[in-house]
Order: sequence, then structure tokens, then C-alpha cells
Amino acid sequence: MLKFSTNTLNRLKIMVIMLFLLPFHTMAKKAEISSGTAVDNAYAAKMWQYMVKNKLVGDGRTRSYPFVGNRPHGSIQEVISTNVEIEGQKGKLIVKHNYGVKEELTPHKVYSDDQADNYVALTIMFQREKGYDSTNGDWFWAEYYADGRIINYQGVDLSGRSEMCLGCHTALGGKDREVLNGSSK
Repeated sequence: MLKFSTNTLNRLKIMVIMLFLLPFHTMAKKAEISSGTAVDNAYAAKMWQYMVKNKLVGDGRTRSYPFVGNRPHGSIQEVISTNVEIEGQKGKLIVKHNYGVKEELTPHKVYSDDQADNYVALTIMFQREKGYDSTNGDWFWAEYYADGRIINYQGVDLSGRSEMCLGCHTALGGKDREVLNGSSK
């Protein structure tokens, strides 16, 4: 008959438990960074329709006073932040109109003149339902051309849990992802 010490028996018990639990661990699904899936693009299209209907984009849209911005957004930006409801989900929507420098631009010029030639992109953040992407504050991201088409960057449509957006919009001393990362001083 084999004799085992108490330590050896305890180790065997732990190994058996670990072997039993290992398949469950590998089945656990963590939140993944994904961008441009069919589901992401469909949701981005619904966001665009909402923004058109509620005058956040397009002719006659709600305006805010532009300011000097920075990369990767335009050199001049306009931002509107509002609470909205999309498909029964209430959340904060941040809409950023981005203007580039194809000619000398100032905030006043962007506000007062037609800037179709200088319009680079529209970027949005929408805080979706809890659990959408808990690791990253449940934000949905999208970047559009002025006509509502989703921008494709290096073969990836910029909608959903965009790694490109998350790379800059890291939390600064809290859970907020609304501002670009950098020095908190």
C-alpha cells in the first residue's frame, strides 16, 4: 500500500482541482478590442441617423464655438456633448467636428465661413449600456466622413471598440475617457 504525506495529498488535491477548473478558465471570454465589425458598423449607422435627425451633423446643425485642437483630431475642432437615447439606451454622446489645415484656419473663420474644404472628419463617443466594454468605460467610438461613411484606416473601419481611439483616450486619474491622455499637470 502506498503512503502519502499530508503535504503530498494536499498538493494532489490542489492539482486535481486546478485540472478540473482549467477548462472553465479558458472558456471565459474577456472584453476584446474590436473595430469595424458588421455589428459595429450597423450601430455606427444608427448613431449617424440619430445625429442627422437631431441636427448634430449636416446642414443646419447645432454649432458650438470652435477651438484650436490637436492631433489626431483636427487643428480646429467643434465639440458638442449631450445626453441621448439610442434604441432605449440612454448615454452621453460627444460629437467632435474636426477641421484640417488646407489653408490658414482660425476658430473664428471655421465658425463664420463654410469650411467644407477643410472638414476632415466627425468623431463620436457614445457611452453605451453597462457591460458593453466595462474595461474601457463602455464607450462606443466611430469616425465618419462628412457624408456619414465610416472612415477606414489601414483596412479597419473605425467603429466600435477602436484600438486607435482607446490608445489616446486613456483615463487620467479616474475612469473618464473623454479627454486625450497626456500630462495631468
